[in-house]
Amino acid sequence: MYIRFDQFLARFPLVYWRFSDTHGEMMSMQTYGKYISSAESGLYDDSPLAIYDSDFGDDNATKELLEEYTVPRCFSDDLFSLVDNLHEDSQVVERPPWRWILIGPQRSGTGMHVDPLWTNAWVTVLTGLKRWMLFPPETSPEAIGMFEGQPQIPSVIWFRDYYQKVTCETWPKAWKPVQVLQYPGETVFVPNGWAHVVLNLEGTVAVTHNYASEFGPFERMWQQVVMDEPKFAQNWYRALVRKRPDLAERAKKFHTKHASEEWTLLVSHDIFT
Repeated sequence: MYIRFDQFLARFPLVYWRFSDTHGEMMSMQTYGKYISSAESGLYDDSPLAIYDSDFGDDNATKELLEEYTVPRCFSDDLFSLVDNLHEDSQVVERPPWRWILIGPQRSGTGMHVDPLWTNAWVTVLTGLKRWMLFPPETSPEAIGMFEGQPQIPSVIWFRDYYQKVTCETWPKAWKPVQVLQYPGETVFVPNGWAHVVLNLEGTVAVTHNYASEFGPFERMWQQVVMDEPKFAQNWYRALVRKRPDLAERAKKFHTKHASEEWTLLVSHDIFT
């Protein structure tokens, strides 16, 4: 799927899109097009609003987009998708947001963060140009501007304030970032636990998925899901029992081994029922 913003605008002018998973503000594509082209608003904003919509494809208006791209074959299956097969149970908790359409003008982007639930991610640019900085998991969060309880630093501000610091000769070699300039048709893979910041150098349209892989620190991912999404963890465990009993056993062994640790105090004891 290759699509420019003007084509997107022509196809979906009256469809409303989200800017975040954490609040409900939405804007029609027609209004958003005016925002990013207006001198009184987005055209000269330091960090313009960018569409970050995990609901695309879930309604009739945008469902057609799901038929226009496929997940790259080099990425493993998404273990969270096993929950989708539990439809006979009306109490099933759907998996957390995992699929997004990303649309933003020059200077927009995503602040420094680590993807949730210890998932991997892939991002494919359809049009535009993205600049990435990715840091190994052992990097000090505070050293790269991630402070607990504080909002993300906008990516354009992060590059202004941190880029010289993290690329200088005195920066620890173990924390050396991976830098990427991503062009249309290219896909970036983000391993679990890697902090990253992304800046749009041009008006950009992209699609991204987060996914749970069996390859890597499965127990670390299981712990994060139990901590952050305990109701989903229960349904995911049930799905693993049916489809991947080997991984279900690993999850249960991990829980038993760490039963006396503080993190399990936050865990409902009926996860394994």
